[in-house]
Amino acid sequence: MTVPLRCVIDTNICIKQFISDPLTPKVNQLFDCLDDLDVEFFVPDLFYIECANVLWKYVRANLYTAEQVQADLSDLKALGFQVTSTKDLMSEAVQIGLDYGITAYDGCYVALSEQVMAPLLTLDERLVNSLRDSKFDVRLLTNFTVPTRSA
Repeated sequence: MTVPLRCVIDTNICIKQFISDPLTPKVNQLFDCLDDLDVEFFVPDLFYIECANVLWKYVRANLYTAEQVQADLSDLKALGFQVTSTKDLMSEAVQIGLDYGITAYDGCYVALSEQVMAPLLTLDERLVNSLRDSKFDVRLLTNFTVPTRSA
């Protein structure tokens, strides 16, 4: 029996699908799981503008073209993520930020993780370390085993 995969995805993970990196194959393996009916990935709505901003930075650094960004944004919108409004997360996000010394942006991901009772996957070691002794389930993708897809 396969255990359903449910998690909150941080921007720094998703961007690896578009900007080639040694972790890109693992991210692609993770995102391939979206084809399974028992898989749910959650993001706060600010996730999309954060991804767009990272791609914008690559264009500004002449490492990426504007045409590539537009194509990638189209692909990003097509991913089957469950989206939650930051309006529903902001109070908890700010409190988490104040309690643990993290940004309200990061707090949105943590609050969403708690709300949907699913781990937050990230590549932000500082975030993981800030919440290490908390009740929150925040995990580094590098330490996460992507389940094999059911046949």
